[in-house]
Amino acid sequence: MAVERDLGAAVALTRRSRRDHRRQPTRTYRRVRALLAGGLVLGVGATVTIAAWTDQELATTTVSAGTFSIASRSDQGAFTSHGPSDTALSIPLDASGLYPGIKKAAYVQVQASGTLPGTVNLTAVAVTNNTGGTPTGADLALQNAIRVGVAVVAAPANCTTAVTAGTALNVVPTVAAQSVTVTPLNTITYCIVLELPTDASGLAQGGIVKPTWTFTGTTN
Repeated sequence: MAVERDLGAAVALTRRSRRDHRRQPTRTYRRVRALLAGGLVLGVGATVTIAAWTDQELATTTVSAGTFSIASRSDQGAFTSHGPSDTALSIPLDASGLYPGIKKAAYVQVQASGTLPGTVNLTAVAVTNNTGGTPTGADLALQNAIRVGVAVVAAPANCTTAVTAGTALNVVPTVAAQSVTVTPLNTITYCIVLELPTDASGLAQGGIVKPTWTFTGTTN
C-alpha cells in the first residue's frame, strides 16, 4: 500500500508540472507583447518632428546706373555732343589768310550733359591737311610755324589774343583739369589762340592745315 501512495504522489506531481509548463508560454508571450508594444511606442516617438513657427521679413531696392557725358558749343547756341561719332565742333577762329604777326582767338565751352559730375581736360590734338591727310610741303611749313595757346577763362568776353600762344600746333598745350558739375550746372570756357609769328618761314605761304583738339571728360 505504501507503493501505491508513492505512485499517486508522483502522478500528481507530474500533472502539476504539465500545468505549470502550459502556463509558462502564456507568461512569456505576454512579456514579448509588452516589449513589442514598448518598441512600437519608441519607434513612433523617434520619427515625429515637432513643427516650428517661422516668420520672414523681405527687403528690396532698385539699382540703376547714372550717366556721364559732356557737350560743347563755340557760340551762344545749345550745347550738343561733338564726340568721336559726331561731327567735330567748328571753332570760329576766322583763321584764313594768315600772315606773319597775326593772332586769332575763339572760345569753346564745355558742360556736363549727363547725371554725374566729373572732370574735363584737353588731352589730344591731331593736325591734318585740308583733305585729311598728313601735311607736307607748304602745309607742313605752316604747321611748324603756327603757335597755339589754350587757357581757361571766366567767360567768352575774356577770350582775347592776350592769351599767350607759345606751343607748337601739333603739341597739346598744358591745361589743368576742370571740374564739371551737374548741380549747379557749371560751364568751362576754353580760349584758343593761334598765332603766326613774325618770323614765320615764307615756305608756309599757301599752306592749309586743320587742327582738331580733343577734350576728354571723366566721371569722378
